[in-house]
Amino acid sequence: MIRTGIDAASDDNGWAHLGFVGNYIAKASPDFDPRNYGYKKLSDLVEAIGLFEIQWDGKVVLIRDARKNGSR
Repeated sequence: MIRTGIDAASDDNGWAHLGFVGNYIAKASPDFDPRNYGYKKLSDLVEAIGLFEIQWDGKVVLIRDARKNGSR
């Protein structure tokens, strides 16, 4: 779901605003909650998974699929 959300919300460089990805996930799967996986926030879950690159720009979190960038 996270990868699909990134694809739906990403720019030309593959970066997607985590808020937009979260909105996509909420619409696609209303029952999804990162707390079910032991994390308070989606950003914490995404970081723990280790499959995504993360950029923090103040309060804005950008993510992209690391395998599409060749990082993993």
